[in-house]
Amino acid sequence: MTTIRTTCPRCGEVDMGPEAIVLSVRQNGREGTYRFTCPVCFDDVEKRADRKIVALLVSAGVDVTGTGPGPSRAATLFDVEDGDRRERAEAPPFTVDDLIDFHFRLQDDRYIQDFLSKQ
Repeated sequence: MTTIRTTCPRCGEVDMGPEAIVLSVRQNGREGTYRFTCPVCFDDVEKRADRKIVALLVSAGVDVTGTGPGPSRAATLFDVEDGDRRERAEAPPFTVDDLIDFHFRLQDDRYIQDFLSKQ
């Protein structure tokens, strides 16, 4: 289970699961607020969430509620900025088997030496 560490103004750092946090995003999908009840003092806490915090909480499994229209909000949560747009390479999708193969190749010193000598 994912553990999220945040701070309570009264208790300091507290740990909780994603189910204990409510994330609300604004219509632009890039910022909002998150709320939780402190597991130590039981105070309700609300904090601002910038774009990075929104992305982090969503990736940790926190459910998203919003103040704007639903379908467009989900589409804008992780949109790249105009300067970040890159062409996608035409290649097959990366699979779990590819990752395992890569892991074992990194364990092989000869493979790494051969790879570096070709550079």
